[in-house]
Amino acid sequence: MAMASEAPETTQEEQATLSLNEAFQTYVRQMPQDTKKSAQPEIAKFVRWMGADRLIDTIIPSEIGEYNEIFGAKTATRDATERLSAVKLFLTFLKKKEHIEVNLAQHLRLRKSRTSSRAVVVQNPTRSVKLTQSGYNDMTKQLASLQEERIKIVADIQRAAADGDVRENAPLEAAREAQGMAVGKIREIEATLKVAVIIDASEQDATRVHIGSKIELTDTETNKTIKYQLVEPNEANPLASKISIVSPVGSAILGHRLGDEVKVKTPRGNNTYKISKTA
Repeated sequence: MAMASEAPETTQEEQATLSLNEAFQTYVRQMPQDTKKSAQPEIAKFVRWMGADRLIDTIIPSEIGEYNEIFGAKTATRDATERLSAVKLFLTFLKKKEHIEVNLAQHLRLRKSRTSSRAVVVQNPTRSVKLTQSGYNDMTKQLASLQEERIKIVADIQRAAADGDVRENAPLEAAREAQGMAVGKIREIEATLKVAVIIDASEQDATRVHIGSKIELTDTETNKTIKYQLVEPNEANPLASKISIVSPVGSAILGHRLGDEVKVKTPRGNNTYKISKTA
């Protein structure tokens, strides 16, 4: 009996939350033919950059800002309007159809003057960023990997530039875009690690939800439990059950105590959770 009642619920959730690639395919199907040819490649690039299999409700504004800094700055004097407006319309569509709760499109702005393609959102130097030890270690490893990747990309650019006319050189353009993404991510991680403070769990109140808390939530209606670790946006990784303090669930439970019942509004609907465990 229990198995029969759970199956429809899972199907509804899968339908309610789309991956970025699924949302892209849905959007493309309703696009006018006269705009699809030029807009589709730009949106596809955005999807690849964010991660095609990623759930759309896990994207946060700072990531849109980073994309804007890297790609918007580079094309500021050429066709930035066409490139970024296509992505902006896609994000507007997601909000209009209530696939996402936050209006991400407003964080995609066009620049009027040329700046470096390597621009990136830099952390406020006066603000520390709290990271778990595992999160700090993961960022350090990712930084080392990106630095190795950057060296390979430079070699790719040199090879592509030697192949002929740089004005009609797709491999060169692709390598330059890859370089912009890698350098932007490197600078973001370096800025984060520079102001990072490792969370000391022994100094935290174990009965209250704070950054770094490992929590178990129980849905008061279905009695199902889910486990999360609450982290800053820089460390958020839904696939590893690390949710951001600015996410719907994270912002709702932050500061609450063990045993509290908290109402959470998400794109999937309203839920009430009881904080059943915290550490």
